[in-house]
Amino acid sequence: MITIIRAFCVVSCLISGLYAGIIFYFFRNAKRMVFFAALCLCFFFNVNLSISVRPCLIYDADYLSTLSPNIFLVTTALATILLNVYSGYLYTEVQFKYSSVYNALLLILGIFSLVVPGDYVFPMYVALFALSYVAAFHGIHLSHINIKQGKSEYFYLIIANTIMGMVVTAEFITVVLHIDIIGLRMLFMPFYLLFHGLMTALSYGNSIKKTQKLSASLSDTIERINHSNNALMCTQMKSEFLYRSLDLISRKCDEDPFTAEDLTVSLSKYLRHTLNFQQLQGIVPLSNEIELTKAFVAIEKERHPKLKVEYKFPDPLPDFHIPPLSIQPLVENAIEHGFTEDSSEPKVTLTIIPYRDYYHIDVSDNGAGMDEDVAASLTDSLNDSARIGIYNIHTRLINLFGKGLVIQSAPGVGTSVSFVVPPDAEAYLREKEANA
Repeated sequence: MITIIRAFCVVSCLISGLYAGIIFYFFRNAKRMVFFAALCLCFFFNVNLSISVRPCLIYDADYLSTLSPNIFLVTTALATILLNVYSGYLYTEVQFKYSSVYNALLLILGIFSLVVPGDYVFPMYVALFALSYVAAFHGIHLSHINIKQGKSEYFYLIIANTIMGMVVTAEFITVVLHIDIIGLRMLFMPFYLLFHGLMTALSYGNSIKKTQKLSASLSDTIERINHSNNALMCTQMKSEFLYRSLDLISRKCDEDPFTAEDLTVSLSKYLRHTLNFQQLQGIVPLSNEIELTKAFVAIEKERHPKLKVEYKFPDPLPDFHIPPLSIQPLVENAIEHGFTEDSSEPKVTLTIIPYRDYYHIDVSDNGAGMDEDVAASLTDSLNDSARIGIYNIHTRLINLFGKGLVIQSAPGVGTSVSFVVPPDAEAYLREKEANA
């Protein structure tokens, strides 16, 4: 009977690892599935050891004189590390604060487990048992966050981690009380993997459906926008960017539905800000423009994998107002015109520096750069489409605050485009209107 259970568990580990590998092969951005496949491999080696079948062998002097208990401890430590890293990919915005320290501690214990003598196997077992709880609760916590955001399929992951936590606890109690029964962890591991498989399958299916629905809705919106040339001119929106984005999302629906969903959300944020016609003639909170810029960058980074965008902001983000569509077009211009296909490490940096009388905002890149005469001409006329965004921002800034864009560039070095705004733009404009 024990042989059948062990064989069933081994086959479950192999099938689950193969399933994770197939998902990663077709959806390359699903990096967490690599860690899950490695986790299944650790489970495979772990359940093949006799101590997994009969945990009470941890007291058997003859068995402890072999290398098997050490391999068991090592695979347990590695499995716990992989489970913690895998859980971290469930919700990247909330991370275990001391995750790196925790993983390093487990790695040290795993390395030490290779050489620990038999007398110290049980203390190491207790230490790894205690640390495994952290990884289990980390996974439960992150799954709960996903459920609150409407991803009900993560309920299966909570069940999986809860089962494993309860089983490990029960097995630990049997070891402490010297109860010689079959290893409960091995017995319930196939169910743990089954719930993981259900969660993954439902998660990818729901993501594909949601993305396709959002893409269809965005397509209808863009079609309506395209019939209004005035709307496109007011927002400085480029229809080519929208169609490129939709084409990218459409391809990602088949290649990587999770990334497609993220891109669809980013495009929705982009449209929400650029199509808010009521705010286009005034000023908006800095946070609005930053959200718009980050949404645009999220899409562009998927098109240009080598692109790096760095944000240098004070913490917390300053609360002041700027003209709408004054930062995002500068970032867009830097990406589209600052680099060539041969650029090895393209990088755009958005910097905000607070001074007593004004805020300095700078968008710089390490691209090809240009001559001073060419840089100076960007704000003088509308000779080509590449200058429309720069010219419009420049003239709006002058009309509002009396100062426009400052462009500095050098061939082979890069370009910097900056401007300043008063700390209280609303009060500044009221006073300007009163004095007019």
